[in-house]
Amino acid sequence: MSLADALAASPPPAGARVRIAVPDGTRPLDVGMALTALRPWLSGDVRAIVGLGLHRRMRPDELPTSPFPLVQHDPDDTVPTAIVDGIPGGIARAAADADVLLGVGIVELHQYAGFSGGHKAVAVGLGARATLDALHHRDRVTAPGVRLGKLEGNPFRAAVDGLGEAAGCHWTLLLAGGRWFAGEPRATLAAAAASLACWEDVPRRYSAAILRVPPKKAVNFYQASRAATYLGLSDDPPLVEGATLYLEASCPEGMGEGDGERAFAAVLATGKAPWAALLDGPAPVGAGTQRAVMIAALARRYPLVVTGVRNPASLRACGIDAVSAPAIALAPPDALLVADPFARIPRYAGP
Repeated sequence: MSLADALAASPPPAGARVRIAVPDGTRPLDVGMALTALRPWLSGDVRAIVGLGLHRRMRPDELPTSPFPLVQHDPDDTVPTAIVDGIPGGIARAAADADVLLGVGIVELHQYAGFSGGHKAVAVGLGARATLDALHHRDRVTAPGVRLGKLEGNPFRAAVDGLGEAAGCHWTLLLAGGRWFAGEPRATLAAAAASLACWEDVPRRYSAAILRVPPKKAVNFYQASRAATYLGLSDDPPLVEGATLYLEASCPEGMGEGDGERAFAAVLATGKAPWAALLDGPAPVGAGTQRAVMIAALARRYPLVVTGVRNPASLRACGIDAVSAPAIALAPPDALLVADPFARIPRYAGP
């Protein structure tokens, strides 16, 4: 439904101190539009907080236009909430004084949580560093039931929901496939995710695939790499063993500039492909390193080439095969084309 209709059907709760968690620039969501639509429904002391997780701070020119005072999350300035499944919960101090805590987000496929959105806006976006480190430990992101596109029976998603509830988030506004959903976070996310057509059945297996990363995700390799692992680590990708994945992403920020991205780059730079030690040795420490674990799991099955990169040397320094040439110049003509790997993933449906 439209944004106005979603808010009319399930308006946000009222409160004297309202705090709204919103995503940063790595998510394709018009945050300013969402906040403006919320304005007539809210009164009192209302503030918006950009949920960064461990991403870099947004520059002033990147921040959304907001009808409310807007601050950015700091993972080292937080308040404890509760221990959830052994994870020490904590959220941004700027949100801790709320009597109403709202989440705004976009619903798209997510490697661990099944789908983004719901409680993730608060639990991860506004999370404490210790919370993010524990939540993204290798044992959690590789646990049975942790799957792309799976909500029910997913222990990672259950932990995210528990952390969000412990922080006091009881209402969310979500965009999914151009439609808006509002209401209690778990039920709203489930309805939004169910409205999406995330899988495309493919009748054969391919020896190569081209994955076109949308601009918001192509800003750095940390974000862009998810496209490759979404396909390669899905339940039944339409690929032959050893198929080459060509990832189209300019990566103007190289490996990434936030704390999580730097941890990711550092772990990869200390080893060589296929980084077997990340899977079989001691678990790497700190949020961000889980993405390196996913790259290692992918490298066991499929070679990866990042194409169209502005500065290939920045990726090569971390062991990533990166080139400035476009994918079409390198991939075979019959390569599988994945036009939007964050919205629709091919899966094998042959005999």
